[in-house]
Amino acid sequence: MTDWSRYIELPPAVDVLDMPLAPLDIASLAATAVARAKAGVPTTACYANAHTMNLAWRDERFRRVLSSCDLLYADGASLVWASRWSRARLPERMTAADYFPLMASACAEAGVSIFLLGSQPGVADKAAEALTRAHPALRIAGTHHGHFDLAESGTVIESINSTRPDIVFVGMSSPRQELWLAEHGHKLTAPVKWCVGALFDYYAGVERRGPAWLCRMGGEWLYRLLMDPIGKWRRYLAGNPVFVFRTLKWAIGRRGVKDGGVGIRTGQMV
Repeated sequence: MTDWSRYIELPPAVDVLDMPLAPLDIASLAATAVARAKAGVPTTACYANAHTMNLAWRDERFRRVLSSCDLLYADGASLVWASRWSRARLPERMTAADYFPLMASACAEAGVSIFLLGSQPGVADKAAEALTRAHPALRIAGTHHGHFDLAESGTVIESINSTRPDIVFVGMSSPRQELWLAEHGHKLTAPVKWCVGALFDYYAGVERRGPAWLCRMGGEWLYRLLMDPIGKWRRYLAGNPVFVFRTLKWAIGRRGVKDGGVGIRTGQMV
């Protein structure tokens, strides 16, 4: 049996591009979500990658939301690369499609119920069906699409709260999902609110991931660009150089900065 209490407290954050990134690996990230849900610890988790960082550099409100959330994790290999100039390197990238199978298993083991909020109408339902097939013991309290008018937020929240989930996974685009949680998250009775982007699309078969070898190399963005060049060219061909430039500028500015040690939590759930 897993001792979930070991994962309630978060280790000191690592400063990467002036953002407080959680130095966790995939196993610890999954355990942390479950542990804090079981303990009823209010937690809003968001992710950082090259795209969200570029958005944050242009949008001060979004930047404040990311920097002030309870748990900010590295979704992209770009943040792991950037952490080489920090006081400690991040262990690995933790994209939702990689960590969610372990997180779903952990939720099933711990009896933690989840709610899927996001994507186009019907997608979250299909994702829930796929998750149930893969994890029969997983308790899915309910689903709701993410294409609702902001004026309908109250009704959506009432619907979610009526199912009494422990974790609400929010799968919308950035910065919509983060800003929505910043404004309405406190109205959700679930202790843990967790941003997962396009995760439901993958489980529902709406989108496909790149080859495993390319993902391991941190090149999944290239696959996405090739699959949707019109929709993704600005994000990657224009955005990636901007991210690299800002990262190098930040790294140069950190010369001579002496940081103290930081604890990195890794390892299997025990």
